[in-house]
Amino acid sequence: MFNSSSYLILVTILHVMMIILPIQTMTTTKTQKDEICERLRQNNGSNLNILAVGKTQKRLLLITKDFYVYDTPLESLDSSINKLYLKTQPMKMSEKYPKLFDDQRFDHIKNAISVAFIMNDPDSDWICLAPHHRTGKGGINYDIDNSQVIRGWQYLSRDNDPLALLSTNQICQYYSLQFKYSLLMNHWRCQRGNRVREVKLIKPEDRDSVICSTSTSNNNLTIFVQQVGRLSGIRCPRGNPVHWPIVKGFVTDGKFYLFGRTNIYIFSEDVYHNQGKEYPVEKRSYDSFFNCAGIIPPSALSKSYFFWIIGAIILLLLILMIILWCILVRRRQLSFAHGKTGRSFMMSGKLTKLSTHIASARVHNSFSHKNSQHANQPNMPMAAASNRGNYRPSSGRLSGGSTHITARTGLDRKSNMPITSSSKPNQLKRLTCTES
Repeated sequence: MFNSSSYLILVTILHVMMIILPIQTMTTTKTQKDEICERLRQNNGSNLNILAVGKTQKRLLLITKDFYVYDTPLESLDSSINKLYLKTQPMKMSEKYPKLFDDQRFDHIKNAISVAFIMNDPDSDWICLAPHHRTGKGGINYDIDNSQVIRGWQYLSRDNDPLALLSTNQICQYYSLQFKYSLLMNHWRCQRGNRVREVKLIKPEDRDSVICSTSTSNNNLTIFVQQVGRLSGIRCPRGNPVHWPIVKGFVTDGKFYLFGRTNIYIFSEDVYHNQGKEYPVEKRSYDSFFNCAGIIPPSALSKSYFFWIIGAIILLLLILMIILWCILVRRRQLSFAHGKTGRSFMMSGKLTKLSTHIASARVHNSFSHKNSQHANQPNMPMAAASNRGNYRPSSGRLSGGSTHITARTGLDRKSNMPITSSSKPNQLKRLTCTES
């Protein structure tokens, strides 16, 4: 039993280790650095290598200007500490989305993309690429879920000021950021429908709003938004307009994530809807926001695999408890059986000794009874005794110094009394052991 139990425990431990070791392998063998992610972390402000970034209800996508794609789970962005974990290596767009990359229309506009953003509608998630209308090239939209390229939009503007469209979790809704002497914000919607295949136009809902700040220190930065007046122009009722050079961004979990040239600005989405009210801004460097594969901190590891490790440990403990319980029950049964056998052996030995004492006592009483009868009889002449016709003298021999003696146990064959009579003091009795 001990050997089989040890075998079961060993097998259980091996199974649990087979569950835990692959997890450790996945997190510790990524020694090869992600060079593309490293370039994002070491952004020096000259040229941010991001073509489009956005978070939908299914995924978080980041596409670089050299056409590499990060398609990461939603939990890759930890909004509680404002960190993005790019745990996997990026894929080339030619491998990730071959139908998009090999499409002639994409090849025609890939070097003339003015506005690129991620969006979702009731049918799918989309990658939208729009060149400026002055190029004369038409845009394309790529259906991620169905791997299909359809005709897209052009960016219509009287100037060449860059526009950043920020994707949101809401269907066919966006925020725009544009720098015109200061940073301006607006809210855009799809017109006449909410499906990309049907929508012909996307435009802002109202006049632009200017982002203002009254803070004098970069450590405690606060901002508020004020709509631009028709006559007053771009001006803040108090404080000064901010001049962040924002190039990309997205909105998720009620927060703006704006990518500038040297910093990432994070603040509440309510700043747009509650105009005039100040909200704090968190500034993060690129190397603190992006966490690449191979340098994932322990907090990210515990968040990703915590439940798997805990589940494996609980399973191991449960199985060990069951095995130990079986061992204890089995040993208790064996101990009880051995104890019962020992008591039976001791009882049988006592009964044997008791029978021997009873038999010896009966033999002794029988001889005493006969001797007393012989002593009470009168002395007979030798002649009379020797003249009996049926008398046969016994021939006694000494063989090896031993004498054959036959001892009767007091059972009188001449008695006519029943065997159960109480007048037979030497009657042999039986002891029967009945198991209770």
